[in-house]
Amino acid sequence: MNTEDHEKLSAMSRHMTWHMGIGDVAAATGVSQSQLRYWEQKGYIESKKVPGQNRKYTYGTLMRVFMINSFINEGFTLVAAVKKADENKETMDIIKRAVIDRFQGIEQIDGYPAVNLGYVNEHHTEVLYAVVKEDHTDLKMVPVEA
Repeated sequence: MNTEDHEKLSAMSRHMTWHMGIGDVAAATGVSQSQLRYWEQKGYIESKKVPGQNRKYTYGTLMRVFMINSFINEGFTLVAAVKKADENKETMDIIKRAVIDRFQGIEQIDGYPAVNLGYVNEHHTEVLYAVVKEDHTDLKMVPVEA
C-alpha cells in the first residue's frame, strides 16, 4: 500500500462506523441475541435502527460486548462488567487508532497471514509484521531487501 493510500485509509477509518447485524455480533462474541437485546434495553449497549431493517451494531459496540462478556466470564456481575468496560473505552480507542495508523496491508510470512505494520526505523531497513497463527500472534521484524 502506498503512502497516499495509507493516509486516505487512516483518515477514513477514524470516522468510519462499520455495522453488523445482531447475529454477527452474537456469533463473534458468544453472547446470545436475547442477551444482546436485554443489554440494549438496559442501556449498556446501543444499536442503530434504520426503518425497514434489523438493528445494526458498530464495531465499537462489538468490542464493548466482547469486553463486557469477558469481564462476566472473569466473575464480575453484569453491572460491574459494564463499569469496567466503560473504564477501558479509552484503551480500546487507542488500540484501534494504533492499528489503523500502522496498517500497511496483509501479506504471507512463513505460510501464515501477516499484518504489515510498516517500517520500524527512519532508514526503512526493517518492517514489523504481526503474524497470525492458529492459537496466537507473533511479532516478526523482516529486513527489507535492497
